[in-house]
Amino acid sequence: MQTNLSASWTSAKNIPSPATKTGPNGGALNGHTAPPPFLAYYDSGRKSYWIQNARGGWIEVSETALRRQLKAQGYSPTLGQALVSPLDAKINETQVEMDVAYAGPLAGYKQGSLEAYGNRILVTTSPKLIEPKRGDFPTILALTRNLLEDPARDQLPFLFGWLKISYEALVSGLHRPGQALAIAGPPKSGKSLLQNIITVILGGRAAKAYRYMSGATEFNGELFGCEHLMIEDDIGSTDFRARRNFGTKIKEFTVNEVQSCHAKNRQAISLKPFWRLSISLNDEPENLLILPPFDDSLQDKINLLKAHRKPMPMPTNTAEEKSRFWETLISELPAFLWHLTHWEIPADLKSDRFGITHYHHPELLAELERLTPENRLLEIIDIYFYTHEQKETWEGTAAELESALVNSPTVGSESRRLLVWNTATGTYLGRLAKKCPDRVEAGRTSTERYWRIKPKPE
Repeated sequence: MQTNLSASWTSAKNIPSPATKTGPNGGALNGHTAPPPFLAYYDSGRKSYWIQNARGGWIEVSETALRRQLKAQGYSPTLGQALVSPLDAKINETQVEMDVAYAGPLAGYKQGSLEAYGNRILVTTSPKLIEPKRGDFPTILALTRNLLEDPARDQLPFLFGWLKISYEALVSGLHRPGQALAIAGPPKSGKSLLQNIITVILGGRAAKAYRYMSGATEFNGELFGCEHLMIEDDIGSTDFRARRNFGTKIKEFTVNEVQSCHAKNRQAISLKPFWRLSISLNDEPENLLILPPFDDSLQDKINLLKAHRKPMPMPTNTAEEKSRFWETLISELPAFLWHLTHWEIPADLKSDRFGITHYHHPELLAELERLTPENRLLEIIDIYFYTHEQKETWEGTAAELESALVNSPTVGSESRRLLVWNTATGTYLGRLAKKCPDRVEAGRTSTERYWRIKPKPE
């Protein structure tokens, strides 16, 4: 489903500016000559003002600075025969008629004032979009091929399709959900470089999103000014609950149109940003573990690509060579975007919801599955059974199993690290009963649930 980003928003053209105040006989207010119109907005949250600078952008100023600007425009600070000077009258007018609930950059929108869900907001800057132009892009093509070429499957169409849909949605102003793009591979393979290219393609603005998405902070105001949300080799928590929370945020960021913007010391406000999320991480098990479990509700919302380390298409040994390499990549972006906008996504890869279907590299997916807490619990159980020569089916409650495992000299420390919350053992056994019914089976008496666990076949 595509939704126009301004469908429930009113553009600045439809928001009237305050009329020039006149006296009882139609003359200028307070008997002074009327100065030229001067547009300013009052940020009621910050208790500050926004005015345009010499380049047409919006800047935040104090009331003292606004007074100087108004004087320069001809607003008199003298009272004359009135109780309020024209200058103070203009400030009063700005506060009560030109107040905004949010002021700042907003991902996906050009600068100007908008009406958002009953609140006037001021968008202060615009994304810098690249105009596509026919041409060649050999360096970008070589970089992406080296990074993603894989015998399992050609991964380039999934990257190119994700970029195509994202760029076209941003340029058109149509909201379209987009999956998170996760790329896992060895260090220095070019994963972060690709993320930097994505930032330029999506308007040149990026923000680090992991602290908010992992629950380390409740404030996310800085994310709303950036189209590209990046997670770049962040040292994330491998705790299962943190990973679940991360997965919940991925679902919110990739699908929900309306997001709650909560800047520090500010009242939260509902806004509709344009966001695309990319994640780069090394492919060691401890790094992969920051990714959330790929359950049924999440798997179609993440593209998981495997990166490879190959030589860069240009020398990058010195700072000068790295600079020339980057300049070459940037110079090829107009041609690359022309290719993307004219390229047709293959029919078997199209998705009604996201434009491009999802792909999970089988090796990475298998490693993630092996690292799930329920599979780790089964490994611990197998070690426990082996050391205790358990040959027959074990039967008991989740609490009895947990007590045996955490008090075992063989697997106790590992069990305590895994079973850190009250119902963890029962939850993981429930998942194992679905995944491995030949090994784990649930039963119930009139008073409690119990489990039957068969030893691993020899």
